[in-house]
Amino acid sequence: MKQMMKLSVTLALYTVVACLALAAVNMLTSPRILAAKEAKTKLALQAIFPDADSFRPITEGMPKSVDKVAFGDAFLALNGDKPAGIIITVSGHTYDQATILTGIDMEGKLRMIQFLVLTDSPGIGTKAKDEPFIGQFRNKPISDAFALGSDVQAIAGATITSTAVTRMVKIAVDAASSYMSSQGLSSSGSGN
Repeated sequence: MKQMMKLSVTLALYTVVACLALAAVNMLTSPRILAAKEAKTKLALQAIFPDADSFRPITEGMPKSVDKVAFGDAFLALNGDKPAGIIITVSGHTYDQATILTGIDMEGKLRMIQFLVLTDSPGIGTKAKDEPFIGQFRNKPISDAFALGSDVQAIAGATITSTAVTRMVKIAVDAASSYMSSQGLSSSGSGN
């Protein structure tokens, strides 16, 4: 009995020390991880709107989710005080998971999309990040149908990923169009 108590106390001490060590590592690395994430997002925002000199977070007017697609951060890209476009982050289920930045300009065109996360099958579903699939969205009018097989061509062998990405982009485009309309921002070609 005495031996079992000694083992229990020893195990409890090891557990406390391990928890304290994990908490210390978390405190030290959290700011660095957050800074790296913010830097990655800023680079992606700048890639979508290289002509923008600042990005203002949009805090109201965006849905939290639509049809199992979650909305994350949204930004208004600005050239001085003039809006250049909107960037919306959406996440959802593809074959696995994806998080996509979708940039829509004030002329009602989808500038481009950028994947922040795509965890689909390597060499198959991850082709969604590559040409020619991703290029189909560049400068696409937001009034288009975004229909797989019609105005968007699927990736051979990755129809589930192709369908999900196209659906997520369409949901983001519709939300951007709705936001632009509600804020009185121009979006010729919207169709909504």
